[in-house]
Amino acid sequence: MTDHPKITDLDLHAYIDGELDEGRALAVEEAALRDAALAERLAAYRSDKEMLKNIYAPLADRPIPPEWVVLARATPPARARQSWRLLGAIAAAVLVILGGLGVYMDRQPEPNHDVVATALNIRDTSMAAQKSVAVTSLDEARRYDVDLRRIVGAEIKVPALDSLGYHIVGLRLYERAAEIRYRNRQGDLFTLYLRPSDGTTRFDQFEQSGLRVCVWQDDRVSTVMAGPMSAALMQRLASLTYLGLTT
Repeated sequence: MTDHPKITDLDLHAYIDGELDEGRALAVEEAALRDAALAERLAAYRSDKEMLKNIYAPLADRPIPPEWVVLARATPPARARQSWRLLGAIAAAVLVILGGLGVYMDRQPEPNHDVVATALNIRDTSMAAQKSVAVTSLDEARRYDVDLRRIVGAEIKVPALDSLGYHIVGLRLYERAAEIRYRNRQGDLFTLYLRPSDGTTRFDQFEQSGLRVCVWQDDRVSTVMAGPMSAALMQRLASLTYLGLTT
């Protein structure tokens, strides 16, 4: 048993991102020196972050192209609508770059956007689904890719989030929506809610009901990601989620 103060995964991610105050950062460093398993987790998370940076290394050192910001914030042009997978990849790249610059769209949710309320309601109340399945592996979950595509109306698949410590545990399928559920080693629940978009475009990241929430909506798909975590970790999960959904 170690004698260091409890160091959570959120502490480790915040330490890597330079978000901890000096005292807490020192506690993490001292704990990692005494606990080989903790040091290994810290190294693994740092490696994950470097992996994402390396994927987009040619882009990360450049200013964000204005047209990418337009794609992320405004209604996509007709040509972009024809390549939803490409837009998803661009979205993930924008998230990585914004995160690397320490910039987050961290604000209170706008009113009258019921997609968030619906997603959180389904997450918390287990509304009756047409099909609810428990899974223990990504291979099991991928059997339902066809259902996801039919429900959402886009070429998507169940994303793998294992590299950030979140393992898939179940899916809930509704007539016009789906929820994919993940848990980390501590049992924290991360949910990915998907449904067809109403045609408007939106990107937000904020706190609501004690959760970190990230909303991405383009002209095809509305996505709400939610879980107890830091803004930095949500940013990385959102990036990895969109890479997994669309590529």
